Order: sequence, then C-alpha cells, then structure tokens
Amino acid sequence: MDQPPRIPPVQPQSFTDEQRSLVGDWSAMNFARVIVAHPALYRALMPLIAKLIAGSELPPRDREVLVLRTLALCDETYETAHHVLIARGAGLTDAEIAAAQQGADSLAPFDRTLARAAEELVRDQAVSDATWRALAERYGEVQLMEVTALVGGYTLMAMLTKSYGIPLEDAETFRRFSELRTYT
Repeated sequence: MDQPPRIPPVQPQSFTDEQRSLVGDWSAMNFARVIVAHPALYRALMPLIAKLIAGSELPPRDREVLVLRTLALCDETYETAHHVLIARGAGLTDAEIAAAQQGADSLAPFDRTLARAAEELVRDQAVSDATWRALAERYGEVQLMEVTALVGGYTLMAMLTKSYGIPLEDAETFRRFSELRTYT
C-alpha cells in the first residue's frame, strides 16, 4: 500500500476489554482490527460476513467464484488476497481463480453464470431474468437469495477496505490465517 491507512488497525495491546472480546482469535487480522474501532459496527457486520462465508448455503466453490469476480469488479486487493487462499481450499486451481476474477469465457458454463450474476449485481444492482433462470436451474430460493447477499456483502467489504485503506498483513500472519479458518 502506497499510503498510510485512513483508519489504522487498533493495536492489540490497546484493545479495550470489549474489543478484545469481539476480536478473539482474529487479533492479527487487519480487517478485524480496523472494524473493531467501532464495536457496534463490528457486532453488526461480522455475523453477516460469517453467514455469507462460513455459514453459506452455496457450495464453497460457487461462493468463491462469486466473491472473486465481485472483488475484481471492485478493484479490491485486501479481501482478494484472502479469498485466493480460501478459493484454493475450496478446490479452485490458480487458472480457475484467474478466470473467475476476469469473468473469462474459459470458465465452466455454470461458473460463467455465477460471474455474470456478480457483474449484473455490481453494475445494475439486480440479476437479469435470464441469469436468474440459469441460477434457478441449480439453486433453490435460499441459495438465490444468498447470491445477491454475497455479492452485496463483498461490494460493501470492498468499500470498507478501500476507503479505510486496510493494509494486507505480513506474510507470516497471512500464512497463519489459513490455519485459523475452519471453512473452505
């Protein structure tokens, strides 16, 4: 990052008891350390993120195609670095990760539908009828709702990381995150 963060991560030694309790094992994650500067926002936002990722009704691979395409459309780097690791854990190859980010024609047909859904949601804030029908061939109502919520949630994440200037963690801390994650 070329500029200092607009909202710097709270240093763990400066956490209030409330902040320490909220962040828990994620005290090395810069996103958590920035958002916890506003504990009420943290309490509202983090359960949504947990639902959209670890608690999603979408298959992990599909979820990651949507997230990667959304973050690429938003030109976001912090969450992208994290989700490349998560996507690998969900079974995507590096070539599939790059194709998902680009919305490439080389994607498998349903992956292309997922990328198109992300593109429409970011561009128009709505999924077209044709894309909705294609998604509905595989997904039920709850999963269809989650597609929209996931893309909206990660558009919000891009707004937060970019506006606040959240820096990526150092390599060792970043590596440890893969050990903390209990989901793919």
